[in-house]
Amino acid sequence: MKKYEIDELKRKTISLLMNYSLSREQAECIAECFVTADACSVKTHGLAVLPAHIKKLSAGAYNVNPQFKIIKSTNSFAVIDSDNAIGPYSASYCMNFAVEKAKNEGIFTVFSKNCNTYGPAFYYTYLAVKQGLIGVTFCNSPAAMAAWGGKEKLLGTNPLAVGIPGKNDGPILYDIATSKVAKSKINKARLENKQIPSDWALDSSGNPTTDPLEAIKGFVLPMAEHKGYGLALVLDMLSGMISGAAFSTGVNKFYSEDNSCMNVGQTFIAIDPNVVMDEEFYVLTDEYINKIHSSNSSRDGRVLFPGEHKLESMKKAIRDGITYDEAVESDLESFFCNIGD
Repeated sequence: MKKYEIDELKRKTISLLMNYSLSREQAECIAECFVTADACSVKTHGLAVLPAHIKKLSAGAYNVNPQFKIIKSTNSFAVIDSDNAIGPYSASYCMNFAVEKAKNEGIFTVFSKNCNTYGPAFYYTYLAVKQGLIGVTFCNSPAAMAAWGGKEKLLGTNPLAVGIPGKNDGPILYDIATSKVAKSKINKARLENKQIPSDWALDSSGNPTTDPLEAIKGFVLPMAEHKGYGLALVLDMLSGMISGAAFSTGVNKFYSEDNSCMNVGQTFIAIDPNVVMDEEFYVLTDEYINKIHSSNSSRDGRVLFPGEHKLESMKKAIRDGITYDEAVESDLESFFCNIGD
């Protein structure tokens, strides 16, 4: 199993993407997003999805020369048209836009429409915390869940992520799908010809299934039953509906026959603790983390804060490199072999 250095992966991914008419700026942004996801062991949202994006680029499904437009703005929010850009690029732009505004206003929200899937939600909050700000993002996605008690696809697995910086510790990186499990994990099981747990999804008749293909045809179950359903619904409304994007069953699938924009709705919130409070916030975050670490554990090892596994994985990846399963490695080698070093 080959080990890839992080810088090597970024360099080769950038070169590859530029071969598909993306600017260097866009290619660098996408490479940074996917490789960071892999470094943090969120490999369902990293370079494993690169072939799918290459396929869409080849089909002309993305606007490779997007013009982001501010539709409406005040001192507290902006509505931005992402112009069918590839998802990680428009999402990074929107979060960085919110961050710069929040440095003056204390808090700023960006609502974005005409977006495509942005992949690892935590990554955009990480962009904020690297600059000392709190980052929040959530979005909708193609319908894959039924309303609680129903058996018709009405809601996406709509993710929510929050990043909170400390002074010396952290950052806290909270990232969830509102489904019991991310749909990408079900698809991964399908590709690996494995079964899934029986409490992940229902088949099209509303029965529990361990067959990932039947789960994809059917319905993903919400996390925490009716609570996850309710959370998915409000995130759909507060990202898709309010931004002017599609919502509920209106969100287009990643693969569509006409290669049209998914028109996902995405929300990005940045909060500057220095403006809202002061430097003490970061000290208090460290104290909170220390309190978690010193609390009594119910198993071996200390209690961890949300995202700590990601940060530990990133440190290991920086030191030792990143490995992939056989199928992903084969895809990467196939792509990278023709671009050189």
